Amino acid sequence: MPKISLSRGTIHYESYGEGQALIGLHDGASSSMAWKDQIEVFATYYRFITYDRLGYGRSEHHLLYEEGYFEQRANELGELVTGLNLHSVHLCGLCEGGAIALAFASLFPEKVKTLIVQGVGYYGTDQTIAQCEEYFQPWPEIDEGLRNRLVHHHGEGYAMLKWEAIREARHYVWSLSYDLRPRFSSVEVPTLIMGGDRDPFFGLEHPIVAHRGIKNSELCIFPGAGHSPNEETPQLFNAVVLGFLQRNTP
Repeated sequence: MPKISLSRGTIHYESYGEGQALIGLHDGASSSMAWKDQIEVFATYYRFITYDRLGYGRSEHHLLYEEGYFEQRANELGELVTGLNLHSVHLCGLCEGGAIALAFASLFPEKVKTLIVQGVGYYGTDQTIAQCEEYFQPWPEIDEGLRNRLVHHHGEGYAMLKWEAIREARHYVWSLSYDLRPRFSSVEVPTLIMGGDRDPFFGLEHPIVAHRGIKNSELCIFPGAGHSPNEETPQLFNAVVLGFLQRNTP
């Protein structure tokens, strides 16, 4: 399994296909295996790179969530880009992964060709906090399907520890102090903002706000989809992403 050593630990990554680099960033509870329905399709046209962030999946286990979380994760991505000898890349991020991709694009604009995000919460509200309180239950109380998903992504011995660390961190939309909107004005690359019209966390409000705030952005709402269109409607998701990339790739 390919590994690369970064300043804060060792991460697992995989690379498929050839051509311009497209990096996939998984959501905040899964791993690079979240891209299983995209790998073959994306690798037909691009060098599709997926990786497990530190503390996730097959990367070095890491349960700390410090201040400046998104800047740290953006720097982690930057080290990966440098370590793989890439100059500029396309980014596609899911939920928290999309938030990290957006932070990276705002901090390192010269390294990003296009930005694609799905199911991102761009700011904390009373509603998102309430949704998180309902969803992020203690390990013994979560439903079997979610528990099995976590074990699938993180392994039997680590899944519970990872879940409880996520619950304790509350670094993402589980706080009124969380707000990515000030970063919108510094994103200049072509951007595709996606969401499901039945997303139980962010609904239509968040992608619409992001579309209005990020210049040179496109908006795609998947009818009948929830929080993860890439898994729920993969064929449509793949077609939308590839169409966007082809329109915006020289």
